[in-house]
Amino acid sequence: MDCILCKSNLVRGKVNHIVDLDGHIIIIKGVPANVCKQCGEYFIETDIALKLEKIIEDVLKNKAEIFVVNYSEIVA
Repeated sequence: MDCILCKSNLVRGKVNHIVDLDGHIIIIKGVPANVCKQCGEYFIETDIALKLEKIIEDVLKNKAEIFVVNYSEIVA
């Protein structure tokens, strides 16, 4: 698979996914992703994206403005 931005190769890795939504900043650490070796852009597969949506939905119920979670601890 190639990067849609720079056409370089993607490698499996982990990223910190940051969401700024409705006054909440959510940082999800250690998210599995395909990461571009050249530009650093990352792409998340559908099944992982669905898990991220669930995590974000649960976090938005919390009153905290900034929330940091570890992906592997939440989905385990």
